[in-house]
Amino acid sequence: MKNLISLPLILLIFGINGNLQGQDNSLEMVKQEVKEVTLKEQEAFKNGDCDTVMSLMADNITFHANGRPAVPKSVVERFCYNIPRPFQKASKQNLSVYPLNKDVAYVVRTLEYDKNEEVKISETVTKIWNRIDGKWMMVHLQSTIIEVPKKG
Repeated sequence: MKNLISLPLILLIFGINGNLQGQDNSLEMVKQEVKEVTLKEQEAFKNGDCDTVMSLMADNITFHANGRPAVPKSVVERFCYNIPRPFQKASKQNLSVYPLNKDVAYVVRTLEYDKNEEVKISETVTKIWNRIDGKWMMVHLQSTIIEVPKKG
């Protein structure tokens, strides 16, 4: 009888562990997919491929700049086409991807640029991605830029 009770308990433990492991694998897959689409969008923006950039943004995307609601998608599209390129190379940058579930993730990208000998520019960009009809679409973009004195 002791062995009969142990077997269901063991199956339950391994079943739960398997489900958690499957969820971890699913989130890792989401993390990789969102990282890839984010890098695709960043490369397109850097190269002036604004059609690709816009195709990765949901029609109802929201924008915030320095903590305030920003312009609509159509203005961002004009900005994409008209911003001078090439961009200054960042002296530091980092990209972190945070999957929330199989259909939602957000990324945080931090960059630093030298403005001059005394000041650097620090930018934090957050993007929220939703899987819509099987395709990853950016539904929110936030960018905050601040000037920071360099430490001497």
